[in-house]
Amino acid sequence: MSISVNPDKLSDINQVMGDVLIRHRSFKTGLARLDECMQSYTGYGEPVCMLLHGPSGVGKSTLAKAFLVDNQPVETQDRKLVSVLSAVIPVPATMKNMASELLDKLGDPLSDRGTLEQRTKRLRKLLRECGTKLIILDEFQHFIDRKSERVILDVSDWLKNLISNTSIPVALVGLPYSRNVLSANEQLMRRFSYQTELSPFAWDDNAERAEFTRILDAVDGKLAEILGGKSDLKGQAVRCHAATKGLISLLIKLIHGAAYEAAKCNASSITRQHLAKSFRERLVPDKAVLNPFLDSWDGQAIDPLPESRHMSVAGCIPSVSATSRSQNVNEVLSAR
Repeated sequence: MSISVNPDKLSDINQVMGDVLIRHRSFKTGLARLDECMQSYTGYGEPVCMLLHGPSGVGKSTLAKAFLVDNQPVETQDRKLVSVLSAVIPVPATMKNMASELLDKLGDPLSDRGTLEQRTKRLRKLLRECGTKLIILDEFQHFIDRKSERVILDVSDWLKNLISNTSIPVALVGLPYSRNVLSANEQLMRRFSYQTELSPFAWDDNAERAEFTRILDAVDGKLAEILGGKSDLKGQAVRCHAATKGLISLLIKLIHGAAYEAAKCNASSITRQHLAKSFRERLVPDKAVLNPFLDSWDGQAIDPLPESRHMSVAGCIPSVSATSRSQNVNEVLSAR
């Protein structure tokens, strides 16, 4: 017997999970530091620049977008004022491509025209006219050539000169090994000595474990308004952490799928069975990996999103991968 699914309920779940923005402690710290960089702009002298780094899924790009929402462009009678200019570093990362990308974001209709010198001059002029006080560049690790595993030094120098000539602070966003780019360029490293890390929630840290559980409870409350009842997701916090390795993006994906499963069978709350199905279908389809929502789970944390073996950069510090703070969950529970 088939069950009739309420399309409005599914739509509401999509809306809630798509709009959810969890401003946890580290997230708020990141926003405050971006604001500190922007406030350092005076139009002269050396501004405060920063590197925001962390593994995939911790919310780096989401943080940058949230700051952009809080500092949206303002249309005036003469032109659009862009206090915060945000762009993704293109692939390949060349000086011309970088200049064109930023020109395009500022509305230059001829962003891909002219020599490098002409584009750079137009960019500096537009930055001044648009009142730009902060530039956010995402995917900073693109400054490493994946074929040669070497830092693209000319692009690094171009960025350093742009900062020197405009005095506009720059916030770089990237994976942990993007720090190697700074290590390869001493002058760039000096400008970006201010660094902030976003990390997955650690289960063996009391404060982070408590915050992770509060997030589950908050999302649970939002979904309860749609499904009809509370799901006690915080009661599944150990399993949710093992399933997602404390990565906020995977947690949202896991709960989204579980809520969908609950809605499809007209359940009034999310059960462990719904979480188990979501884990297998949306996070780890490999059945060789034990499902932490099954009774057979042995308490071991898993790696739902294995970090790739990051590149090492010739002449730089060894490649840096995300620090793993996972351990046997049973050991953590018995130690509390």
